[in-house]
Amino acid sequence: MTSLSVAIDMTEPKEGPLYARVHQGLMEAIERGRLGPGTVLPTEKELEKQYGVSRITVRRALDDLERVGLIERGRGRPARVAAPLIASTTMAIDQDLPSILEIGRGTVAHVLSYVWKMPGAEIAQRLQVDASEPVLEVARLRRRYERPVLHTVARVPAPIGALLTREALEATNMLDQLATRGLRAARTEMEMRAQACDAKVAEHLELKKGDPVFVMERLVSDSTGRPLQSMTATFRADSFTYRIVSSSESEAGQEVRMEAAGLFS
Repeated sequence: MTSLSVAIDMTEPKEGPLYARVHQGLMEAIERGRLGPGTVLPTEKELEKQYGVSRITVRRALDDLERVGLIERGRGRPARVAAPLIASTTMAIDQDLPSILEIGRGTVAHVLSYVWKMPGAEIAQRLQVDASEPVLEVARLRRRYERPVLHTVARVPAPIGALLTREALEATNMLDQLATRGLRAARTEMEMRAQACDAKVAEHLELKKGDPVFVMERLVSDSTGRPLQSMTATFRADSFTYRIVSSSESEAGQEVRMEAAGLFS
C-alpha cells in the first residue's frame, strides 16, 4: 500500500467554488502522476485543514472524484487513487467461448429484474423467435468495491429461459448455467459504441442522464447458429477499455487474445 507523503499543490484554481479547489487539486495530482494508482489520500480532516474548507466541501469533492472513477472508497477503507483492473484470456478461436465472454470479471452481480415479456420486432429478429412468443429478460448490475460499473440486460428464447432461475443467476453467469445444460456458446457477434446514458440505466450506474457510457450489444449462438442470448451491456465510461490482439501461432487454429482493462473501481 502506498501512502501520501507530499503536500498537494493547491494553488489553482484561486477562483470558483471552494470544493473545486479540492477537486481540481487532487485531480491534477492524479492525472500528472504525482499520486499514482493505489496511493492513499489524506483523511477528510487532513484535507479540510490543508485546503481551509469545511468537511462537507471535502466530501463533495471526493464524491465527484469517485463518480468519475479517479478514486475508490469503501466502508472502513481510506480513499485511494483507483488502480486499473486487467483481466485477459488467450485461447484458440475454435474452442469454447464462455470464458472470454465474462465481461464482468472481477465484479459482484445483483439481479435487478427477472421477467417474461413479449419481444419487440428487433429482439424477436435477433433471437429468431415469433413476436407472439415471450422471452425471458434479466437485468443485472455489477459492482466493484461497492461501486456500480456495469449494467446488463440479457434476453433469451422461452425454451432457454425455462432452464434459468433467478436464484442461480445471483450466483453464476447465464452462459455458465447454459453450458451445464449442454448449451454451449460457439459464436458471438458484438457491436460496440459510445452514447449518452438513458435515465433508467443512469440511475443504476449512479450517473446523470446524458452522461457518456460505453455500450456493447452482443448476440451469442450455438454451433448450429441458433441464438442463445442477446445482451446489451452498459459500462460507465470511466470503467472499461476493450482491446483485442489476434495472431496466428499454429496450424491448429488462430490464437485470439482478448483483454478487458479499465478502472473497474
